[in-house]
Amino acid sequence: MNTLSLQNAEALLSSQESLPIGKTIPLQLSKAGQRDFAEQMLAAAGRTSKAYPHLYKALHAGNHDNTDGLDTVLLIDSGTTAAGKATASVIACSDGNNMISGGYLMVLDSESDELLAQGENTSVRSGIVVCTTRSATALPAGKELRILYFGHTTSDDGSTRFFFYTNTVVTGYDISVNVTNPVITVSTDGLIHIGVGRTGGYPTSDYIYKESKNTNNPWLIAPFTGNVALSGAIDINRLTVANLSTNIIIQKTGGKPVTIGRSRQFTPDAGFVAGFFVGLAPNILQFNFPYDEMSHTNTQSIVYDPTSLGNQIASYFFFAFNGIPLKGGAVAPPFYVCSVGLPDEPSLNCTKIPNLYYWWHCLAKGTLVTLEDGSQRPIEEITQNDRVKTGNGKTLGVYGTVKGVHTSDGTAGEDGIYKVTTANGKSFVATGNHMIFIAADKCNSVHDLAAGDTILTEDGASTVKNIAAIAYDDTFYALALGHPGEQAAKDFPENRAGYYAGGVLHADQNAMRIQTAARYKDLNYMLPRIKPELHQDYTSALNDMRS
Repeated sequence: MNTLSLQNAEALLSSQESLPIGKTIPLQLSKAGQRDFAEQMLAAAGRTSKAYPHLYKALHAGNHDNTDGLDTVLLIDSGTTAAGKATASVIACSDGNNMISGGYLMVLDSESDELLAQGENTSVRSGIVVCTTRSATALPAGKELRILYFGHTTSDDGSTRFFFYTNTVVTGYDISVNVTNPVITVSTDGLIHIGVGRTGGYPTSDYIYKESKNTNNPWLIAPFTGNVALSGAIDINRLTVANLSTNIIIQKTGGKPVTIGRSRQFTPDAGFVAGFFVGLAPNILQFNFPYDEMSHTNTQSIVYDPTSLGNQIASYFFFAFNGIPLKGGAVAPPFYVCSVGLPDEPSLNCTKIPNLYYWWHCLAKGTLVTLEDGSQRPIEEITQNDRVKTGNGKTLGVYGTVKGVHTSDGTAGEDGIYKVTTANGKSFVATGNHMIFIAADKCNSVHDLAAGDTILTEDGASTVKNIAAIAYDDTFYALALGHPGEQAAKDFPENRAGYYAGGVLHADQNAMRIQTAARYKDLNYMLPRIKPELHQDYTSALNDMRS
């Protein structure tokens, strides 16, 4: 990475003094100075025109202004590391079909304008960039930090947006939050499993919230309980909703992240603030949004807005405590709880928990699943009491099932619905992002299949005879395989677990999640599927990814 000189940092900071604090602002290339600002930030991040020709072409075209609200930057960490150095981290989420995203982050001393820390990162086919400063080159933190982040994202059609974010934060002592919920209680894959939108099921989930009827676009729910010790007595009467913020960020296939905010209807401001109170000592802040297995209409947990959980890869929890008021008019420095894995050293005020996991769904209702005894049953009737036949001739227990409605007008692509028929007479209907096995250790998405492609079936390897995008509007299902004991075994086929449905070998939830993430890093897979003018930028972004 190149480093930003102190002189250039001061010039950049001076040019951005009028920016609103704590907001993501689209870069207006038609305005004088903003294009120069972007070019300096790209240079500081080591993004050259040779490595990123399309990005620079979009920057110098200068004939478009960005739309507000499409990009969101969240400050997820700031302060001092254990070694006393300045640090900050942000997560940038961009709406749309994102192909290549990146950003550059710098931290300056608010009083002297001295450049204290800087860092950069990229992502592909995600729309989410986690960017943190590099601890190796960071300097000691002062009392107050100025944060400046510059981001960019390029969609699959080549359109590019630039945006920036600023904030000012005070540094402080070691603030470690004791989080008692959410935590892993029964799941075995390192993720916190939360079941929502169903009348039952998910017996192996860590948390289950039951609805009166199955919901296709469920309200997301998360428990949040624990406590934190602050440096002074808490003035709870001055606590407002402005001091507290939370989101769940869902990363989906196709580069379409979704940032889900707290539901003001089911977790209203007054009830949200009331969940915080002074603990046994006057400096202990207690928070209590307990797990209760209730629905979104009456749970005491935090309810977030509804969303489709189709095509999910990962979900991240984020909670920021922004200036908790203390007695005497003082405020605590900001501190955070989040489940995003950071590629460098976090501050002493950042508490991390495992990522969350919800679900996705892929196969049409009525698709016949082969059980361990060779009999078949419609996928909508499969339960956690069943065992299914797998591709290696063995069987696995059903860990979980999920369902949801998908609708398509017959348009091809990742969001389409397809009917596939094999040369040996097997057939199924599935969503475009659903994955089937084309070899014992390799999957392909349905929307990428073509006539003649190899496909594994119960009767051995066959080929695709016909594949067509169809108009469809109905319920789709998917399975996750492996009871906890099976998943804990050393030989559990985490990225190769599959089941036969419609006579074809399909990837289960975890295999789809793992293989989907892996294929975006496979240039042999990706380059033929994206515009030629994006090839160099995509290759460079892969090489520049820090995590």
